[in-house]
Amino acid sequence: MRIVGIGGGTGLPVLLSGLTEIADGKTPLDVTAIVTVSDSGGSTGVLRQAFNMPAMGDIRNCLISLAAKESILTSVCQHRFENPENFAGHSVGNLILSALYQMSGNFGAAVRQASELLGLKGRVLPVTETPVTLCALYEDGTTTEGESNIPKAGVRISRVWLEPDQPSPAPGVLEALETADAIVIGPGSLYTSIIPNLLVGGVADALKSSRAIKIYICNLMTQPGETTGYSAADHVRALLDHLPSPSGRASREAAGEGRSCIDLCLLNSSTVGTAVAERYLESGSEIVCGGSEDEDQIRRSGVVPVAAPLLKDGQVKVRHAPTTLARLVVSLARGFAGVHETVCGQENRRLYVRNRRIYR
Repeated sequence: MRIVGIGGGTGLPVLLSGLTEIADGKTPLDVTAIVTVSDSGGSTGVLRQAFNMPAMGDIRNCLISLAAKESILTSVCQHRFENPENFAGHSVGNLILSALYQMSGNFGAAVRQASELLGLKGRVLPVTETPVTLCALYEDGTTTEGESNIPKAGVRISRVWLEPDQPSPAPGVLEALETADAIVIGPGSLYTSIIPNLLVGGVADALKSSRAIKIYICNLMTQPGETTGYSAADHVRALLDHLPSPSGRASREAAGEGRSCIDLCLLNSSTVGTAVAERYLESGSEIVCGGSEDEDQIRRSGVVPVAAPLLKDGQVKVRHAPTTLARLVVSLARGFAGVHETVCGQENRRLYVRNRRIYR
């Protein structure tokens, strides 16, 4: 089964690590991660500016998640220097990717070489090899640029875009979407890790035209300054607003229910502990609600909500359970493939009978 994950940040690696863990002889998986390269903060921001290269931090996290096994090398890649001052905050993995980029002059080649070093169980593809800047328009009409600056305004986001506009996709990206059996979007920061991938030339159209099942994994918690006050339906609505019509806002309002670019939305049904929820609330983050009314709104957008207990137990931070999430994705993809095969078989039989009548 060919599974493509789209996203970045700390969310997509959760899915990737789960898929890596459950893959075996009985569940053979061909996993590809399509990863955003628009981060502008921290170590990534400093290095991308210094070397005029795409952002590498999210790529690093996905490489580690798909590594064949934990090793000294994977641990070293995640290590961040504390001293001296000039290296403080930089991760070794970011420096390695920057060095490979400087040696090869090609970001895709640098990622492939890093993949070989780590012995990946799958592929990691930057969504584009073009250095890009993520920009945002807020509902009050103001704008900002730079991914790390977007949540700082504290104003509801209207839309985001890339500069330069519609950069070319990296080699292999469109082909991966075209041949996928399942395309999984998220989990991850809605406007800064997920949607930027859809703004690269051809990606949204390839997602729309793909015959794969398309699954969006909704976040467990809202993110201050980015999705403050968002329900699960708000997440889905924002995602669809950045995808081609007929899934755009105007078309959906005009046509009502209809086929969406996204088939399913996975929602968590587990309860977040009171103490944990209160601690998140202090930082401005709330549980993403997904009640019956919210699920109805998601259905009206043409997306089927699927609620399941997806929360990782016993954690100080609210996180998806990697293997639980991965098994659910594989199960849904298998079910979709079975239905698709049945429908295609029935259609082929109808065509066969009709042709026999015509040429008899």
